[in-house]
Amino acid sequence: MKIFIVRGGFLNPFELQNYALLKKKHDIQAVSSKYPISDKIDLPLTKLWSPTDIPNIPFKYPILNRLFTDAHQLFGLEKVVRGADIVHVAETYYGYTHQAIMAKRRGLVKKVVSTVWEIIPRNNEGIRGRKQFKKLARESIDHFIAVTELAKSALIKEGVLPKKISVIRVGLDLTKFKPSLVKSTKRDLHLLCVARLVPEKGVEDLLSAFIELSKNIKNVHLTFVGDGPLKADLSGYKNVHVKQVSYGKMANEYRRADIFCLPSRRTSTWEEQYGMVLIEAMACGLPIVTTTSGAIQEVCDNVVLYAKPSDPHSLKINLEKLLGDKKLREKLSHLARQRALQNFNQLQIAKKINVVYQNLLRL
Repeated sequence: MKIFIVRGGFLNPFELQNYALLKKKHDIQAVSSKYPISDKIDLPLTKLWSPTDIPNIPFKYPILNRLFTDAHQLFGLEKVVRGADIVHVAETYYGYTHQAIMAKRRGLVKKVVSTVWEIIPRNNEGIRGRKQFKKLARESIDHFIAVTELAKSALIKEGVLPKKISVIRVGLDLTKFKPSLVKSTKRDLHLLCVARLVPEKGVEDLLSAFIELSKNIKNVHLTFVGDGPLKADLSGYKNVHVKQVSYGKMANEYRRADIFCLPSRRTSTWEEQYGMVLIEAMACGLPIVTTTSGAIQEVCDNVVLYAKPSDPHSLKINLEKLLGDKKLREKLSHLARQRALQNFNQLQIAKKINVVYQNLLRL
């Protein structure tokens, strides 16, 4: 079976690890833009030029999306995927998803599969041409893989038949992301947040909460791992550290921490669609404080403490509760690891994806 995983500028090792396990069963390759999130993947990779590859300029995406309907197009994609049994894209409105659909209509590829993260029905339709892109995608895509039940629900509300949707989570390597075997004897406690440093991730709320709680708890540190426009705003505070870490070294960052926090907000056009970092933290046995934004409760269930989105005081109360209660930290640590083992093993995820592929080509 010849399969292309097309992710454009969003190509990353966190998602693609779930497909690399299938390379012994199929001829499976990835396609990205010239400058994706990360090209450190364990699959053959073709890079194509995309409008997203131009340097960052003011209003880059608003301009590009109006020029191209969606900026995530890949020049020459049709030639690369010609003859494919399956082209596996993402979402219903991305430019490369539209390209794959048109390639199918021209008889160049057999089937198109799309992974969908979006949880807000009829979102991303404000730009001219987007509604038409999405409508054509709903009609033409052979099968959808929704990463959450919320994503499935959004697709159904937009008119996709339930029988065309499988809910398959995104997993990870639980032999790499695992708790430390060495018991920590350090006196200081370390909070960790791994996120894009943008307002919707709530990093400013976490900084505000930390500043308040550190007035009474002196031996606590906060580390932000990520990059984004708020990087400078988060830097320069006592016991607050901001850095970037490659994905290959991320497991060690989790193991060095005592508590993980993802304080995602809600906006009119975005809520947390999944929270891969929450799964990584659970796999490493970290007690977690997060919020009720989007799909987080579906991902984490009852093994974490929940704060209100956009509420630094609520974050502070929950973090203080964990910092002051070692037994609670140990309990949530155990529950988090067990949930990761039961629900987010990439070996099981890859098998489910393979079933979708095999069933499609039997039709």
